[in-house]
Amino acid sequence: MDQINVEKIMESIREEIKTSGADKIPLSFDDSKNHLPASEDPSDRLSSAIKYLSYNYEVQPYQMLTGNPVKVFIKKVFRKIGSFFFIPIVGQQNILNYHFFLVSEAVADQKNEIEELKGILDDLNAKIDKLEGRA
Repeated sequence: MDQINVEKIMESIREEIKTSGADKIPLSFDDSKNHLPASEDPSDRLSSAIKYLSYNYEVQPYQMLTGNPVKVFIKKVFRKIGSFFFIPIVGQQNILNYHFFLVSEAVADQKNEIEELKGILDDLNAKIDKLEGRA
């Protein structure tokens, strides 16, 4: 039986990576985190998440089955047999997702209200400073 030379294999993989230029591609875990781009402004993440939730909070319990008719029939039978179990779970998940969407909208509204109140507070502080002669 042949001995496998791991070092030789690793060296060939390293050379292939260098020749293809893959070592120059920046890797970041943020690229896939929450399905948002890494360069996205953190203040926009809430609005992006709310937009995503508004379109996707309802989970569909059934997917279209395609392919070999025999396999499709077997999948339909299994789906019908298991539906008593997963249909209520999907319903509960949809309710949870909808309420999560409502809470995230309320959080966004409060965030906007807080920013507005901070602006008013800054204006009032500037007026107080002006009236007291500090400015």
